[in-house]
Amino acid sequence: MLAEESSRAVVAYSDAGFPSADSAHPSPDQLQKLLPGAYLASAEQLQSHLDARATRLLVLSYGSAFPEEGWPSIYQFLQRGGNLLVLGGRPFTRAAYRDSAGWHLRDYSIRFTRLLGIDQFQVTPGSEGLEFQTNSDLVPPLSRFAWKRAFSPVIRLSAVDLYARGGSAGSIDARLDALAWGTRDGRKLAAPALQVDHLRNGFDGGRWIFLNAEVTPEFYTSAEASDLIRSLAERAIRGSEEFTVRPFLPLYLPGESIQLDIVWHTNGPSTQPLTVKIVTFPEAQPSNRSVTTAPVPLSQPLVLPAPNMKGLHIIEAALTEGNKVRALYHSGFWIRDEAYLRSGPRLGVNQNYFELDGHPLAVVGTTYMSSEVQRLYFEHPNVYIWDRDFAQIRVAGLNMIRTGWWTGWDKFCDENGQPYERTLRTLEAYLLSARKNGLPVQFNFFAFVPDALGGVNFYLDPEAVRKQAALITAVVGRFHDVPYLAWDLINEPSFSQHLWTMRPNGDPVEVDVWNQWLSRRYPDRASLAAAWNLPSKAVQGTVSLPEVVEFEPRGMYVGRNSLKVYDYFLFAQDSFADWVRTMCKAIRSTGSQQLITVGQDEGGLLDRLSPAYWGQLVDFTTNHSWWQNDHLLWDSLLAKQPGLAMLIQETGLQRELNLDEVARRNPESEAALLERKVATSFVQGSGAIEWLWHTNSYMTESNETPIGAIRTDGTEKPEAEVMRDYAGLAKFLSEHLRNPQQPSIAMITSQAAQFSVMADFQIEAQRKAVRALAYYDRFTLYAIAENQVEKLGSPTLAILPSPQGLTETAWRSLLKYVKEGGNMLVTGPVDRDEHWHNTARMAELKLDAETEPLTYHNAAIQLGDRLVPLSFDQQKQSWLQSLRFNDGASLKEISYGNGRIFWAAYPVELAEGAQAAAELYAYVAGRLGVAPMFDLQSSLSPGVMVYPVALEDSVLYIMTSESADDAKVDLRDKLTGVRLTFQLAGQHAAVALIGRQEKGVVAKYGF
Repeated sequence: MLAEESSRAVVAYSDAGFPSADSAHPSPDQLQKLLPGAYLASAEQLQSHLDARATRLLVLSYGSAFPEEGWPSIYQFLQRGGNLLVLGGRPFTRAAYRDSAGWHLRDYSIRFTRLLGIDQFQVTPGSEGLEFQTNSDLVPPLSRFAWKRAFSPVIRLSAVDLYARGGSAGSIDARLDALAWGTRDGRKLAAPALQVDHLRNGFDGGRWIFLNAEVTPEFYTSAEASDLIRSLAERAIRGSEEFTVRPFLPLYLPGESIQLDIVWHTNGPSTQPLTVKIVTFPEAQPSNRSVTTAPVPLSQPLVLPAPNMKGLHIIEAALTEGNKVRALYHSGFWIRDEAYLRSGPRLGVNQNYFELDGHPLAVVGTTYMSSEVQRLYFEHPNVYIWDRDFAQIRVAGLNMIRTGWWTGWDKFCDENGQPYERTLRTLEAYLLSARKNGLPVQFNFFAFVPDALGGVNFYLDPEAVRKQAALITAVVGRFHDVPYLAWDLINEPSFSQHLWTMRPNGDPVEVDVWNQWLSRRYPDRASLAAAWNLPSKAVQGTVSLPEVVEFEPRGMYVGRNSLKVYDYFLFAQDSFADWVRTMCKAIRSTGSQQLITVGQDEGGLLDRLSPAYWGQLVDFTTNHSWWQNDHLLWDSLLAKQPGLAMLIQETGLQRELNLDEVARRNPESEAALLERKVATSFVQGSGAIEWLWHTNSYMTESNETPIGAIRTDGTEKPEAEVMRDYAGLAKFLSEHLRNPQQPSIAMITSQAAQFSVMADFQIEAQRKAVRALAYYDRFTLYAIAENQVEKLGSPTLAILPSPQGLTETAWRSLLKYVKEGGNMLVTGPVDRDEHWHNTARMAELKLDAETEPLTYHNAAIQLGDRLVPLSFDQQKQSWLQSLRFNDGASLKEISYGNGRIFWAAYPVELAEGAQAAAELYAYVAGRLGVAPMFDLQSSLSPGVMVYPVALEDSVLYIMTSESADDAKVDLRDKLTGVRLTFQLAGQHAAVALIGRQEKGVVAKYGF
């Protein structure tokens, strides 16, 4: 074919002395033989040849290297739809420049690749030990070849956002296909040759083919290279192509005919007639085939007769040009099977764990939409792809799917919130596909903020809420008795258009509802003025929402105190809880008894919509552990609410970049972090759902594209192996997840401080407390939010870390707990209420002490005969208060009713480091007879967490290393007497399940 092309259609760059990078390169003679008829152009000649309209294909044969001076011409050529073939390496990552001494390579950089939509390249294995597998969906098949290592791109295939909001899907602008893979045990580990077809919104019509691998010099002298490179060039010069054959609906009723939408776009005209051959058959009876042919293009949709079988039907489509197959495509559809849809295991929860048909379930799942179109899977449903991908997930052993709507609600329902029939049938087909593969599903309705559906305010506008409830009611009504289905009302909710913060929307509806809320909470405006430290006149009439300056720590320095911020936080929490209540009522009105949740991230534990307020309205709480990698245990403990199971419903790896935009972590480091996240999900949690099974290249936001277990080219990242291994553990672990024993220590959070401009100090205090207790002292603990203190239970010790302030209601509940025999440790003062007014709490307890500003760097606390030093940094000295006991003590112990109160003069958790808090906790615990559940047989770094969970018939040990070094874990479990000894790799995790009856390890991970 190349020889038949017009003169100069193929230009191959070649320059004497030009260096290659990350791969061997052919000599000019070899290149000319490999590409007969191609013109070999030097750097000086590139521009003129690439400007020529006759040039259709550029070949670069130096691996990652390219001539920097030629980049403007190369980029312009690609922009106008020119085709590209790169032989070897990581394309466009090593620019070469020349001076009087010759050519020189610059360091690896993505400054050029980013303009091409490629953010990084990740190294994958060489061909040795792998099986060569061609992509059967592409013709002709690629010839076999060997490579030393391959390079998978992190790529964006969307140039345009479809919606102007966070989380929007991108348009389907390009498509990436692996031409071949290196596989082991059926798993794709390397993709050494890729094809990218550009369809629209940039580089239109261009096809880029990368031999994205390191090949040896011998490769270019081999017979395989001649056939391979010629084949790649012929494929590349054809330009981009788009061929799909999809049914109009992914699910049909018995007796309905099947309408097919056939799409064929190509960059060049066909020389012979085009025909599409379509084969359909029931997946359960592949020999029962129906064949239809039709010319292309078609003037109207192709209609197939109604199948006579329920279940999944497969469509195999082949586009032929003359007698030659040009393209292949697979899709499918379901014929409704009501009984099958509504059969299957029942998903449930108890107070601590998920259940499947009444049996405990250790959740190890993933999020999935479509490997083909990602978030646009309701617009372009393909049940063949769903079934294939679900089978891969099932074979990996994962046991739950999370999915839903993150974008495009206008495509799902009309202006009144009524879903389209196509929407409902698409969800039904998806559920049938999941049912076929034995995967329970959590379906998410909204993301970040619910769609206002034409209203003014997402949560407060009655019309918006009515339409949202109508959408949810109609969807749930259709599927209310599907037993393996759960509903997630909203993913990672914020309260306003200012995502990821707690700031007012500022619209008239919010102002009105805010004032109604204030009137209910403060019927007497004088009490409101007093609470906010304002003159009465300032709160007469319509009270404004807090402004940005009032959320700033130093707003009071410019005459704008921040005291109304606390009330705005409560207003937002109450308003969101009302919205959750309304949506739950809508779901229950259908007769559904399916599980309901809200998919909140760790922002809900910081300053956003908190499960401490909406948790009691749903069936289980969630957390999405993304950014707080140094606080994974804190994440889990705070998300767990009294009497409710908790699930780490999203977890994964956010990309981290160096200043030069190159990724900080390699895939192995990312997998180690995921390993720790999943392990920690079983600390008072039900397990974890990973985000995402397939990386999502159909977004314009580069933060999203690297996340997932399976790359766009179909290869597995190391984290896929992590999930597979945890899934193996879950099979053994599930039946043992019964009746976990409540820890003896509880940590109480101060929302009075956390919902103030001093929030950072309270968060730090909580995190220090968790680290000191679990990592240093080896205690287990649970956490209770201030507004949930009445559900504290009966721990031996309750710790109130550096509160500075607390509501009177919470304080009275804590005193009641102590009076009835509990023990409480308070660090620093707690004489302020939620509006930072002084109370007389110490005086009531007859503690002779004064509150004073903490204005010093050094202090010390006396613990028995030991003096523990404390140091406070500048920020703490500028904001915190401490106590001064009049007798000079630094720690007081007093009796109160049947219990005791330990009171430290200083906010110990806010001193530098965690050691002082650990020593204080160990001292107080020792006074109360509280001890760890295990004995260490040798020293262990506080960088290694060992967290046991006592279950009904076993003890689950969760061990994570946050240390740079490997560590020997050697401990004896006190409940069973079993000794556990192994080497834990630095920054990795291990899990061990010790049977009480077996007196040994019955299941394990990581060692």
